[in-house]
Amino acid sequence: MIEILDLSTACSDVALIGILTIVKRMLSLIGTITPIVLITMSIINLVKFISNPDNKKYAKNIKNSVLAAIIVFFVPVIVNVVMRMLDDNFEISSCWNNVAKMDSNARYINDPDQERKPIYSDPSGYEKGKEKEKDTSGDGSGQTIEGTAQKVGDVVWDSGDVTKKSNLTSSQLIGILNSYGGNAKNLVPYASGYITAENKYNINVFFMIGLDALESGWATSSISKSCNNLGGVCESSSHPSNGCGSNSNCNFAYFSSVNNFIDYHGDFLKSSYLTPGAAYYEGTDLYSVYTEHYCPGCTSGASGIKSIADGLFGEVSSVL
Repeated sequence: MIEILDLSTACSDVALIGILTIVKRMLSLIGTITPIVLITMSIINLVKFISNPDNKKYAKNIKNSVLAAIIVFFVPVIVNVVMRMLDDNFEISSCWNNVAKMDSNARYINDPDQERKPIYSDPSGYEKGKEKEKDTSGDGSGQTIEGTAQKVGDVVWDSGDVTKKSNLTSSQLIGILNSYGGNAKNLVPYASGYITAENKYNINVFFMIGLDALESGWATSSISKSCNNLGGVCESSSHPSNGCGSNSNCNFAYFSSVNNFIDYHGDFLKSSYLTPGAAYYEGTDLYSVYTEHYCPGCTSGASGIKSIADGLFGEVSSVL
């Protein structure tokens, strides 16, 4: 198994992300505006020098302005290159590089003709779900690999039953996220939290990450950055909004950390969607869980979750 460096959770600090975002924007502005100003001054001095060639002061000013413009232009470039070279070896460089991938728009997936139902709707409005079919594998494990199930080594992913644990370790999950690449690396600091939630609530980690990645754009949405809310979870008495914004359905909840959200979301999915007889229970396959009550009719969203989960599972062999 490959030894993977476990990153600090410093990137979950909203204040740090805000500071780094401001610094990057300032460097970008300085690298763009300052050279233009200095070049303009050089042109003015050049015109003056042509009009009065005996005045050596203008020639010196031109030389200084051009030199300063070159230096200022390359400072942001040098900083970005150094941060890329350091990358995940230092937590500050990792956060710096991830900030570049973030945007301020939430990416909630909804069918255009479907209204997203709040996940904290009144349970009395729904009929009780049917009892989950009993395991027929013969050994009571519930881990039979058949139908939609996939397995590499001991690692399992089954879109037909998201309550089958993946059996991943946090180090393996970190390796998978890094191998998957792109914005998936944004979730590396929370690998341990996801594995803890999987073992605590018996929810497959590929499903949990697929759901959170879809809802938050891989932790780039505004509420994921400012409120640690990766799933568009609505406010409750234990997690008020605290100014986290809203959509047409509800005010979004604030969480003290991303790991706090992961634990809370896992608990909610388990108790409300994945337990026989629960308010929103319709079975344990991905499409039933997501399209019946979580996001009614959002089949494209469910397909998106499955695509992400399948893609992550496709990287398993690279870390075993």
